[in-house]
Amino acid sequence: MKKKNRFILISFIAIFSFSFLLIYSFIIVPQLQSSINQIIGNEREKQYEVTNVTVIIDYSGVKDNELFENINLTNYKTTAYYALANCCAVSVQDFGWGLYVNEINGVGPGWIYSINDDPLPNIPSNYFYLMDNDTVKWKHV
Repeated sequence: MKKKNRFILISFIAIFSFSFLLIYSFIIVPQLQSSINQIIGNEREKQYEVTNVTVIIDYSGVKDNELFENINLTNYKTTAYYALANCCAVSVQDFGWGLYVNEINGVGPGWIYSINDDPLPNIPSNYFYLMDNDTVKWKHV
């Protein structure tokens, strides 16, 4: 009888674990990924090309600030991260859920970004899609 109870318990744990894995893989993970890629409002969508982007690098006194204007991004690489990588030497760390910018032009760590002086975005820069005439400001903190 003891072996039968053990078998039933192991079977129950296996079925529960497998069910949880299926729910996690097919329901929870896709919802997390889609919510990361969405920004409130429908205006920020992945675009093939974005033009006239400005990037400001604020080194917070470590060195002179830099300004890059009239940046054009193509091939769907139109995020805040690609705007930065287009004009600066960048060191990043990939956490799977997004890129963390370690250094910009040898200065770091500790960078935050904002778009058009709006409040700080709540998603990684490699998921924030830009629009024409956006200004991306990177600040060393």
